[in-house]
Parts: sequence; structure tokens; C-alpha cells
Amino acid sequence: MKIVVSVENAAAIDEVTGYNPTFIEIRLDRMEGDLLDQVRAIREKTDIPLIATLRSRDEGGRFVGDADLWARIVEPIARYVDIVDVEARYRDHAPFIKSQGIQILASLHTNEMPTQPELGRIEEMLRSYGDIPKIVVRPKTREDLFELVLFTHQAQKPICTSIMGAEFRYARAVLPLFGSEFTFCHAGTPTAEGQYHVREMRQIADLLK
Repeated sequence: MKIVVSVENAAAIDEVTGYNPTFIEIRLDRMEGDLLDQVRAIREKTDIPLIATLRSRDEGGRFVGDADLWARIVEPIARYVDIVDVEARYRDHAPFIKSQGIQILASLHTNEMPTQPELGRIEEMLRSYGDIPKIVVRPKTREDLFELVLFTHQAQKPICTSIMGAEFRYARAVLPLFGSEFTFCHAGTPTAEGQYHVREMRQIADLLK
């Protein structure tokens, strides 16, 4: 299970690295001050691979700018990280990021529960510009969750799937068992509803082995 810890404060890196996650996600949209300086500081403190995410408000984050502003913020930062999360709305800027040797986590977050055919079309669209599709949905019923698990199991790999909200938060631990590439956690301050603390997720992962 590849555990990603999301952080919104460079000062938390020393604590986060103590948990030795597989990746650290830097939530740029939740940070204040000079973002480039903070990312540089994080890079200097750890060799753990970094994911840079500037999440739009429409998909659960705090960023409200257009695609050009997104690019002006993210592109200088990309050289200091290993993966950049690129929502579909910003995909025109993916080629430049990939040209720098950076992987693209192509993401789409929705408060709906797409059907199996819709999930397939979303995956195809995300793969058209990214290396790893990340599809985050909001199941309304257990049957919806079963459909997401089935999709994850059958999908081309790598793929990352997850859920929005707290109702089915256990899916964050279950989906990696069926092929989801990452599970996102926190180390003190959740960056999404329903996230587990990295300590809890490690305990769950150990129990499920």
C-alpha cells in the first residue's frame, strides 16, 4: 500500500518524515506565503518523493484562479517535485510539465457517482494527458462503492481511485487492496473529509496484510 501524507505547512515536514510515507503531497492551495520558497524548503529536508497539488475549489480545494494562473504558480515549482497533480481543466499545461521529466497525476474529483461506462471514459480522458489517472467520486450507496471497487480492480494499471466524504471512509483502505495506486492520509490536519491519520492507516495496512 503506497501511503501519501498530505501537508499544508512546510513546518510539519519533520513530523511527517518521521512516519516515512511513500509520498508527501504538498497542498499548495492550502498554504500561505511564498509557495516556491516553501516547496524548496520541503525538498531540502527530505528525499521522500513529492506530489505538488493546487486543487481547485470546484474539486474540493481552495484555488479559484484560471488555468493560466494555475500554470504560473505550478510550473516554477514542478522542478522541485516528482509528480504534479493536474486536474482535467488544466491539462493544456501538462505537456510542459512532462517535458521537465515530471510525472502527471491526472485527476478528476466529483460529488457524483459515475456509472461504469462513465468511469471508463473518465479514465481514458485522464490517461490522454497523464501518467496516472486519479478518479475521486462520492458513492451514495454500498452498491455504488461495490461498482467503484470493481472498476478499480478491472482498470488498466496504474490507477488511483478514492472517495469524497466520510460516510464510506473505509474505502480509502479498501481500494488499494483492489489496485488503487495511492491512499491519501494526513499527519495532524486533514486536507479532505474522511482522511485517516497516517498512523491509523499504517495500522490498518499492517492488519490487512
